[in-house]
Amino acid sequence: MRIFTLFLTIALLFPAQSWAHAWLKLEIATTEYPPFTSTDMEHNGYINHIINQAFLETGVVVEFTSLKWEEALEAAKNGEYDAVSYGYFVRSREDEFIHSKSITAESLVFYVREGSPIQSWNTLNDLSDYKMGMTEGYLYTDELGEYIEDNENVITYDSDEENLRALMDGEIDIFPVDELTGWYLLERQFNQSDRNKVKRLESYVSTYTTHLLVPKGRKNSGLVVELFNKGLEELVLEGKMQRFKRLLKQGFYQHPERPVNYDRR
Repeated sequence: MRIFTLFLTIALLFPAQSWAHAWLKLEIATTEYPPFTSTDMEHNGYINHIINQAFLETGVVVEFTSLKWEEALEAAKNGEYDAVSYGYFVRSREDEFIHSKSITAESLVFYVREGSPIQSWNTLNDLSDYKMGMTEGYLYTDELGEYIEDNENVITYDSDEENLRALMDGEIDIFPVDELTGWYLLERQFNQSDRNKVKRLESYVSTYTTHLLVPKGRKNSGLVVELFNKGLEELVLEGKMQRFKRLLKQGFYQHPERPVNYDRR
């Protein structure tokens, strides 16, 4: 505990803003989930930019390695990485991972086909007669996780993009996805004719928070979480979180050769 406190004290006093001044380097597993995380985007995406800057506030540099979601979780649990970027808050994950302080708050929504009989819903059980698409390995929310486990009318695909295509093709009836990610994929990967085939339901599934996931059981797990949380607090106090959000809306993180118009008015 005394060593931990000493390291933390040094970190919080350390005025590091670059690799040259770093006292600690961390390896973080990430996934392809644009525009939040992606090796095809500036700073590895919006969330990873925040994570990188939060750690720099405490003199820590990070290196991101992109893996499939389930592989990222497993590799982190096996001690190959110091953390995973990023995950929703899910209670069932707390046995194996520590959730950092909230990075952002996002909305989970349902997409259906245009003309679908599904226009509204009150509980997830209202949707049990419809084929729901899910992305392999994702834990959306605790409630949705329980629904998936208890319902056989669920079809799993490897990616959100595949789910959207399956929805357009009539292979599934409904698909839950982060609101911004769903919109971004539709704008970037599909043409207007395809986009006209689907629509977002007005009722949100839920609002959830995003977190850095730090595997439990490692000697430096507590230190990693404390350093990140402290750096995140500094970004908030300095007003930088609003700047990151503004950069996202301005399209700063996206690939310049395939721009998306972020003006959704």
